[in-house]
Formats: sequence, C-alpha cells, structure tokens
Amino acid sequence: MTSVIETIKAKIDVVEEIGLVVALQKSGKSYRGLCPFHNERTPSFHVFADSQSWHCFGCNEGGDVFTFVEKYQGLEFRDALLYLAEKAGVSVEEPGGRDPEEERALHAERERLRKLNEDALLWFHQMLLRSKEAAEARAYLQSRGITTETVVAFGIGYAPEQWDGLSKYLLARGYSERELVRGGLARERDLGKATSEVGKDGGGIYDYFRHRIIFPIRDMRGRVIGFGGRALGDGQPKYLNSPQTPLFEKNTVLYALDMARDAIKQAGQVVIVEGYVDAVIAHQYGTKQTVACIGSAITEKHIAQLKKLTKQVTLALDPDAAGMAATEHGIEEALKGFDRTLVPVPLSAGESRKSGDREKGRYSEPRGMIRLEEQVDAEINVLQLPPGEDPDEFIRRDVEAWRDKVQHPVPLIDYFFEARTAGLNLKQPRDKAEAAKRLLPVIGAISDRIRRDAYIQKLAKMISMDERSLNMELQRLLRGQKSGITAHFTERSSQRYLEGEAESKRDNGRGDGAGNTGSTRQAAEPHDVRTFGLDRNRLDRVKWEDYLIGLLLTNPELSTHVCGIINDGDFAGTDTRELYRIFNSIHQRGSSPLFQSLEQVVPSALLATLERARKSIELGPPLEGAGLEKAAVQCATRLKRARLLQLNTEIQYLVREASEAGNAEAVQQYQQQLLDIHRRLRTINTAMRLQG
Repeated sequence: MTSVIETIKAKIDVVEEIGLVVALQKSGKSYRGLCPFHNERTPSFHVFADSQSWHCFGCNEGGDVFTFVEKYQGLEFRDALLYLAEKAGVSVEEPGGRDPEEERALHAERERLRKLNEDALLWFHQMLLRSKEAAEARAYLQSRGITTETVVAFGIGYAPEQWDGLSKYLLARGYSERELVRGGLARERDLGKATSEVGKDGGGIYDYFRHRIIFPIRDMRGRVIGFGGRALGDGQPKYLNSPQTPLFEKNTVLYALDMARDAIKQAGQVVIVEGYVDAVIAHQYGTKQTVACIGSAITEKHIAQLKKLTKQVTLALDPDAAGMAATEHGIEEALKGFDRTLVPVPLSAGESRKSGDREKGRYSEPRGMIRLEEQVDAEINVLQLPPGEDPDEFIRRDVEAWRDKVQHPVPLIDYFFEARTAGLNLKQPRDKAEAAKRLLPVIGAISDRIRRDAYIQKLAKMISMDERSLNMELQRLLRGQKSGITAHFTERSSQRYLEGEAESKRDNGRGDGAGNTGSTRQAAEPHDVRTFGLDRNRLDRVKWEDYLIGLLLTNPELSTHVCGIINDGDFAGTDTRELYRIFNSIHQRGSSPLFQSLEQVVPSALLATLERARKSIELGPPLEGAGLEKAAVQCATRLKRARLLQLNTEIQYLVREASEAGNAEAVQQYQQQLLDIHRRLRTINTAMRLQG
C-alpha cells in the first residue's frame, strides 16, 4: 500500500515546488540556481528531477520536497505534511482515529480562530493609532524608542482599560462567546464576583487583555496565533501572554521568527533576546535576524525550528542573574538540540602507544591514528551586554557597538571561562582547584587539539598552575569518557580503502558517476555476509534504514553510538528520516521510556513505518550487548557511506557538465568537493573494516 507521503511526492514535482521560490535554470541532468539558504554569487544549488531531490554543494544542505519545505518555511514535519497534502489534494488523517467529519470540523475551527485573531489584531492596532485612551501607550512606546513605522510593521496595538471593549466588538462581528474564550481573547465570568467588576453588558465573558501594549504573535507563515500584553502603570503581571489554545503554545513559538526567517538564512545567524521590545528594537536598527522567547526559557522545540535555518546561535539575554541563568539553560538546550557529527581528531603520542601495545605483533613501527569524536554541528556563542543594560537600551545607546558584538560574539568556551569562574578568588588554592574542575570538562569537549591546547594554556595562566599538570588531569577525564571510534591509517588501511571503493561501485550499480564501472574484484569480508539480519552485499537503503530505526526503537541506549555517525540528512526515506529526527530529538533529552510513547508523538502518516521498522528486527537473529552496539554502528556507518557515494555520483555529473561547458572555476570547485568526499569515505571505510 502506497503511503500518504509517497502519494504526495508522486503528485508534487520537486523542481516545480522549488522553482516557486528559486530561479532555476536547466543544467544537464539537473536544474541550477542560487541557494536560498546561504549567500552566494555562483549557483551551487542543484535540483535533480530524476531522483526528486535537491542539494547545495556550497552549504551541503539537501533532501527531498519535504526537506525543502521544512527548511525554507521553517516548518516541523507535521506542518510540512499538511501543507504539501493540501497542495496535492491528499487527505491526511491525524492521530487519534478521528473520522473525516471530525477532522473537517477541527480544521474549520482552527481557520475560524485564525480569522478571529486577525480581527482582534486590527482592533488592537486601530485602538493604539487612533484612540484617545491609548495616549499613555503611545507615550510609552515613544519612550522606548519604537517608531511609528515599526509599530505598523509589527502590528503593535493597545488593549484599553475596559472589561469588555474587545468582546463587544468581536461579538458584534458574529463570533460566539465560546469562540472568544477558546481563542484566548476572553474569559468566562466568575459568577461569584459583582457584576460591576466585569461590566454590565459583557454577557458571560470579559476581555483577557486590558490596559496593555499588545504584541501580535505569529507562526512561521505569518499567521496570528496569539498575543503578548505588556502592562502599563503598575499592572501585574508585567507581561501576560495568550493562554494555550488550539493555535498557540508559548514554549514552541519564537516572537518575530516569521519576520526574521529570511534574515537568519542570509546572515547565517540567529540572535535570541528575552523580550518583545528587545526584538522590535533590534529589527528597527537593522539586526533583523533577531527573535525573542515568549514568557519561557529556550526550549528544545525552539532549537528544532532554528536549526532548520542556521547553525549559528547567538544568545543576547539580559545581563542580570536571571538572564545569566537563562543563558546557561539556552546553551544546554542548543547543545542538545543540534545534530552531532564525527570529527577526526589525531591522537597524542601517548594514546597511540597504548593502542599499539594492544596490537603487538601486527605492526613493528608506529602507525598514524585518529579518534572519531562527536561534535555538535553548530556554533553557539554569547553576546555579552554591559551590566545593567537590556538589549534594547544598549542598541539605542550605541548601535555601532551592538552591531560589532553581533558580528563578533563571545565564543562559548570563552563565555564559560568567565561565567563559571565568577565569584571565585583565583588566588586561593581551593578556588583554583574549583576553577579547574569546572573548566577542564569544557576544554575536553573541544575536538581541535590546537584550540584545546590554547585553552589549557589560558586556564594555566588564569590559575597560575603548571600546564603539564592540567594536561594530565584532562587526559584522565578524556580516558574516563571512552567515547568515539579509534581508526588506524596505514598503508594497509589504504589498501582496504581501495577495496572499499571497489565494493562501493558494486553497491552503487552505476560506477563512479563518470562512466567507469569499477573493478569486479571481490572485496574480502571479515565475516559471513549475513551478520545481523540484512545482506551486506545489497545496498537496499530502505531496508537498512528500517533496520536502524528498529534497533533504536527497541534499544534506545544505542542512540549514543549512532548519533555521531549519521544525521537525519543521511536518510533516503522521508518517513525514516523524520522518525530518526524525532527519536534523536527526544532521546537526547532523556525522555524515557521512549519506545512506549513514540506513537503519541509521531504523525499518523509515520505509524506504518514505525511498525515496519519493528518487524525488520524480528526478521534478524536475536542480538544483545556488544552485538547490538556493533549492529547499530555498522548500519549507521553503511548508510553514511551510501549517502557519500550518492553525493560522489552527483558531483561527478556536475564535473562533466562544467568541463564540457569550459567552466574551469566550477570544475576546480567540484573537484575540491570530491576530494573532501573521498577523504570522508576513507575514514568511513577504515572504520567499517575495524568494525568487521
């Protein structure tokens, strides 16, 4: 049975969909244009009609039509599914087994609430611009430096000090009291209160927002889903947000993200501030890649949206104690929320000797080695503000200094050096030891050995301690972590890589993409071809993806061994890619037990894939302990390798086309990318041989 996802993909052509927002030109077997996800002058963004996929060889983003819609519009998979299903005329059932009539009723209600919010926005906005009652509100906005143009651009409004002003307006337009309450714009009257408290003519409801500056909150597509109200005078609470509604959930929404989306992609950076006014002023003064949290700390759902747009997150939260705590929390969420990649790190001479000791008899001379370490695939940094100044105050006082800090934020490690030693007396032995205890794990997370050594030197100077002693303690910590895969690079490894390339060409079935069929020599396998339920000599990526998902579903602890090898972009299947993303997102945050509740968090369109993945495990031999870990690592490594081979083939086509067109510069660029892919393939093939 064809899944709803495949039905949608069959009806929506990826070239046509992307062509709506990117100017594409036919170029051989692909269509080429300027990448919408990063700044470039020479097109490196390609759409492949044959495979219904796209890839940018400049920023290395890629995928299918679902991936493009998610990334370009900043949507979660569920929303992208509904958007594309509507375009394709395909019905999508939501979880819960609701019948079509109920689904249509829920959809109609959501659309009705969106219209309700739009009408409320117009009323609030006109009240601010024209009402005499809004004089205090206009004066407040002027005192905060917000211009009339900005008020109009953001649709800022005012809720008058009346119990039922908005309610009477909306009721007169045909909305019901239930709709106003359901949409978070009114509350039901407490019958125990005096009538005079809630207004004589308000019926059974009264306005939720009163005597407040109103900031409309929009989703990624610019639709109003809620409001934030800033109290005037001594009103409490100072900020009041819409309650949770069918449209609004505050811990999933970032204020001004709809207006910042394109700027984030162009700047390759997002700046996160704490308040509505901070974000509004930042936009007004040109830092349009700025968003704000809404009444809560940064959450995993915020990061999930942002990582579709950029890998650089700059936190510019208030400099008070609460702001510093929020910064630490934001850093933690960002570190958990972004994907991991494997980074090759040369081992020290001491580490190499220890590994060599374990393999005595195999080699008689020193061998080069690396460790494949996990690294967060993002740049997280901090924009440190002057003491006592919120972002909007700092921007208005010295906009050039603000812009310089945005362009040159403090790297995360340097921020930790300052934040985690605050309050310590670094002249006292006890505090010196405490500083080392707090900072050595941070330094140990740095994969680049040169940067790591530089920070060891910095710490040694800070606490007046010998570098050698700090290095010894750092190595002790690193040995305790025991993470990563160790790989030897020798002449023997080079021969293994050549054998791996021959096997790759057989797996690919298309040669190297340049017309070469490759060697027919059989690459030696260290074990029988049937190792953990799948044929190692067949490159059926769907079955391998199902098998990996099945392993993770039944053994969530395997995630730590897999997430550094593969990311969701390495999955060929739309359904398996999204399941892996959901699994990885939840598991990294310690949700337990994941496999018992996954059905409740995935779209119904993925439930069949969920069951298919579980059944794929039943077809293989039972595994446990080291066998499970080995199977997961082998499967993830093989899928990563398949993705690299696919990229290799695509770039070979592009090299040929550029060569035939006489574009020497493009040929050189593509060949450089091929070298990088081949380097990564060498690492992968070496790891695969070591895995067995």
